[in-house]
Amino acid sequence: MNYLSKAIGAYVAGLALLASMTMPALASSHAEAPLISMDRYADNTDVYAFRSTEPGRELYATIVANFIPFQDPSGGPQFFRFDDTVLYAINIDNTGDGVADISYEFRFTTEIVRPNTVLGHTTMNQDGVISSLTDLDYNMPQTYTVTRVDGDPPPNQFGIRGQIVARGRTPPSNVGPRVTPDYEANLGSQAVYGLPNSGRVFAGQRDEGFFIDVGGIFDGFGLRSIGATGGVDTLRGFNVNSIAIEVPVFDLNRDHAGISGPTAKNAVIGIWSTASRQSTRVLNPGKKNNIGPFRQVSRLGNPLVNEVVIPLELKDIFNSSDPTEDAAAVPAILQPEAPRLIQKIFALYGPLGGPPINLMIPTQDRTDLAQIFALGIPVNPITGPNYTTQIFGTNGPHEYLRLNLGIPPNTTNPSRLGLLGGDVAGFPNGRRVFDDVVDIELRALLGGTPFTPDFNKAPNNAIGDGVAANFEGFLNRFPYLQTPNPGNTPRQPNFPANQTRPEDDEGILPIVDGDGKLVGRSIR
Repeated sequence: MNYLSKAIGAYVAGLALLASMTMPALASSHAEAPLISMDRYADNTDVYAFRSTEPGRELYATIVANFIPFQDPSGGPQFFRFDDTVLYAINIDNTGDGVADISYEFRFTTEIVRPNTVLGHTTMNQDGVISSLTDLDYNMPQTYTVTRVDGDPPPNQFGIRGQIVARGRTPPSNVGPRVTPDYEANLGSQAVYGLPNSGRVFAGQRDEGFFIDVGGIFDGFGLRSIGATGGVDTLRGFNVNSIAIEVPVFDLNRDHAGISGPTAKNAVIGIWSTASRQSTRVLNPGKKNNIGPFRQVSRLGNPLVNEVVIPLELKDIFNSSDPTEDAAAVPAILQPEAPRLIQKIFALYGPLGGPPINLMIPTQDRTDLAQIFALGIPVNPITGPNYTTQIFGTNGPHEYLRLNLGIPPNTTNPSRLGLLGGDVAGFPNGRRVFDDVVDIELRALLGGTPFTPDFNKAPNNAIGDGVAANFEGFLNRFPYLQTPNPGNTPRQPNFPANQTRPEDDEGILPIVDGDGKLVGRSIR
């Protein structure tokens, strides 16, 4: 491990010296940068990528990108839909050069059934009840196209690159039990469409499945609990909009062929999502026109990195960059500020209610973090000969999720802590919907992992935000994120995060023990 760390450290340091320092880039999340916080319909909140666990779909990979954070389910009468003027995309690098070799681009179009109503998203064109995706009471239905772009082809006469591979219709927001009754059966589950090679696609509103005590973390790290339970899931009860694809693994790797194993040259891919707007907007009374080329305004790969690694002055710059420009961010990864802030705050106050805690943290260059976020983890003695998230042929640091398509899904004993919980199918090998990336990254930042053995002890290797699972659970089928919360239903309190819930009729609620191991499932 010492030799490995030194080798990776020398490689990263060399890149940092050679790289231009004008364009950093890492991951975005919920309103994490000044400009995107004022443009939430283009705000990328989370990216998930994993081998599918639905029975019969194990040879497929699922990728989900979420947008439009903090949706109050009662936010009518327009409610929430994708922005017709935004180009949303899921990008895959399968050669390690930081360039998208495959992109799935989503373009949305909103129609209006009856413009002379006082309402909007939904209205009473017939009986006021939306019982299907084509119901006339869905007054502002939204359709979309999915275009697959391989490489960098020139645009056609309409300015479109690539080939349209799917067309679909988004379900309406979950307005409430009167307007959108039996939402999942009538609308959500009906909005899954086909992709080539028996793939699938979904676009629409979902439950906000990302679980985190946002208030505690940003209130001077005043967490109510630094264990697995007892915290506040700040995002509970909110919704997001998701684009999701499920594609055969051979459709994503570099040679579109079978994968012999986790260390095969075609096993690992890099994944990130983007949102782009046209460069010029012209406002006239009652309408707006968008013209000019698309410019990227949001980007997301790994969760939370832009919040806890990238300095404020660079957060907006990152949103317009791509993974080829990530060498400039290496110094921020090698010497992150967040661990020092946590150390200082805990020494002064401790968690909410105290007492103070004296933390010892790594002070040398954090090559362990560089491997997770920018380089990929090579084969090494700690994770063994059959684990890597490094893309063969990588020519520099690139920040994105890395998914090893040669590692099968874990459907028997998954851990919310992914690799830290002994589960090689979880984060940082991709990211499953139930992976507790907050606890994983907190422990990684403080050195509480086997990659920094001198600090792999309590409280560094046991710290968390007190929220270990999404209270609403997850579906056990594509697109995996749960049914969106209904509007005309009181939002449930988000405290405490470890309270139990009754079983419902579909989905998965991970049940974890105090060490974060998944010990059961509530099928609902």
